Amino acid sequence: MNFDVNNRGIYLVRYTGEGQEDKKTEPGLLWLPKGCCKFGKSLNIKDVEKRYNTHCDNNVDVSLVGHFKDRDDIDAIEKALHKRFSSKRLINSRNRKSEWMQNIPETELRDAFIEVVSKH
Repeated sequence: MNFDVNNRGIYLVRYTGEGQEDKKTEPGLLWLPKGCCKFGKSLNIKDVEKRYNTHCDNNVDVSLVGHFKDRDDIDAIEKALHKRFSSKRLINSRNRKSEWMQNIPETELRDAFIEVVSKH
């Protein structure tokens, strides 16, 4: 198996549109408000921007926030970020937390990322 360890890491997506369903196939499940954001992980960072642009009708800003080679590190950091922002995650119509979060200032997101990585 051949893979590029420099193409792995944690990203941040911010929705820039005026609002849309998260999943067009499940209307009413989760509404994405302008400015909402999410941290995610990928073992193929190069495809993330294309995937979210398709998903959100080109209404996103996607940023790579950190390259990490070890998959366990990537998983642990993403999990810690989700836990860190648990109280700011959007709740879907099934009363479950989504990975999407409220509109959070960039400085707060950056500081939390630095804190999580430092503790890891």
